[in-house]
Amino acid sequence: MDNQQTKKEWITTPILPCTSIEETLAFWEILGYRITYKLTRPYQYGILERGGYELHFARVKGTGSAYSGCLVTVTDARTVYLEFTGKLKASLGRVPNTGIPRISRMKPDATRFTLTDVSGNSIIFVSFGEKDEEVWQHADNKNQSPLQKSIAVAARFRDYKNDDMAAAKTLDVALARPGNESNTDIAEALMIRIELAESLNEPDRAAACRSQLETLSLSKEELNALRRKHSVDVS
Repeated sequence: MDNQQTKKEWITTPILPCTSIEETLAFWEILGYRITYKLTRPYQYGILERGGYELHFARVKGTGSAYSGCLVTVTDARTVYLEFTGKLKASLGRVPNTGIPRISRMKPDATRFTLTDVSGNSIIFVSFGEKDEEVWQHADNKNQSPLQKSIAVAARFRDYKNDDMAAAKTLDVALARPGNESNTDIAEALMIRIELAESLNEPDRAAACRSQLETLSLSKEELNALRRKHSVDVS
């Protein structure tokens, strides 16, 4: 092919706002990014690189709460998530799931997570492939019971929209009228609700769900399988 045809004449580089270039670059360095450019005067600008791709940041006066961010596609988002949470814990002494900075919780079968940096930018890390779209579309599957659909919708709110409150409300409505749902599906909904209650600082709701879970006639093996799937301590 003619080199002239493959030459890129237009290159678009998104620039994310930051409140302090020094603080922002230091934060991303913790996560394994490498600083390739830093300018502090006459204006603040920085570039970080990892895996052959870059994140650009600039100091913007009056940066508020308006959403800004980008999508980073990786080979395996779970591997990156485990690395990031390990480094955050080593640096901060904890894994921050709320506040700024923070990292969203990632379940074993999830395909993405969101990292919000010290300037409030939300960077979404997602795995290559079609699985991410399949997980999203699962809530649209018509061959599900009402509770199964509510579980899928709640997962969409929690994992894709970072909206724990909407996920919790979805499950509360469904659990209030379980109908002829199986005990396994009820138990799964309760476990997800327990995890959400802990995230939302609702100890009474978590305790109520644990009590309801104890009334279901599930074997220890079934409960342990659900516990591992959703990383929930139901004791």
